[in-house]
Amino acid sequence: MTRSLMRDGHREEQLHGDFHPVTCGSCATTVLVRRASAQQTSIQWPADAACPELLDRGAAGTPVRACGRLAAAIRAAEAQ
Repeated sequence: MTRSLMRDGHREEQLHGDFHPVTCGSCATTVLVRRASAQQTSIQWPADAACPELLDRGAAGTPVRACGRLAAAIRAAEAQ
């Protein structure tokens, strides 16, 4: 295996290794989730993610930064 292919394979593992799909039961948005440690959960969002709660704006017009329903789906998946 060439050095370039080894680097590419390592990079691919870093970007996508151990990620599992989790789907929100409310809007059906699917994200990739990896539990990196007890304190860190990594989430990869697809480019076409359309979570209505995250697309909404708060009362002051600021973006909503978290979706409680998706967070609950992630916690449930982690507990399994």
